Amino acid sequence: MAKPTISAYLREHLEHVKGKKEPGPFLTISRQYGCDGFELGQYLIEKLNERDELGRWKLYYKELLKQLAEDTGLTEEMIEQARYSKPSLFKDFLRGLQKDHIPDGFEIRNKITLMVRTIAYEGYAVIIGQGGTAATYDIPNGLSVRIEAPKDWRIARVSIRGKLDKAAAAEKIEEIDRMREYLRSFYEEKNPRQPAFAMTFDNSIFKKEYLAELILLAMEQKELIAPAKK
Repeated sequence: MAKPTISAYLREHLEHVKGKKEPGPFLTISRQYGCDGFELGQYLIEKLNERDELGRWKLYYKELLKQLAEDTGLTEEMIEQARYSKPSLFKDFLRGLQKDHIPDGFEIRNKITLMVRTIAYEGYAVIIGQGGTAATYDIPNGLSVRIEAPKDWRIARVSIRGKLDKAAAAEKIEEIDRMREYLRSFYEEKNPRQPAFAMTFDNSIFKKEYLAELILLAMEQKELIAPAKK
């Protein structure tokens, strides 16, 4: 069986949206490293599908990177690294290892943006990271959320979860924050909206269950979902 490609992926999803009169509903979640992301998304999907008789809500997290990896023959780790690479440096290195065309960070970011926009238009999607907010800023029937927390709180959490001492946890956070800042500067060029996010939460104050309740309430008020049945 032939492996799936980006083109095949987009064709498959575009077939689903051709008959749609309007995009969405969808939710994008951006988060600082060390904050709730995947766990919050899973919890939200569970709650959203309790309200949707057809169980249509899906979570998109690393699936886009996996699809790109299958299409290019690279590993997900290489794709992720390329996303944060400055033009040509990473690509030139890979060209020395493979004869086939190797996408650079610009190409990868653009492909992910196209995939995210297709998924958002198809609707019933919770998209974590992947520049989802910038990619969908002009698509109606969505909600963008940002999860942040004080650095000390994130250091303590990464230290516990990763079984690292605080110095190592702090170094990891600084490295990833630096990489994401570079990526964010690229996406901000495509997202002129200010503020960039409809809602921003402090994860050190709100645990994921309460964050989910606040997000669901906001989705109700935006009429992206129906109120919960009493």
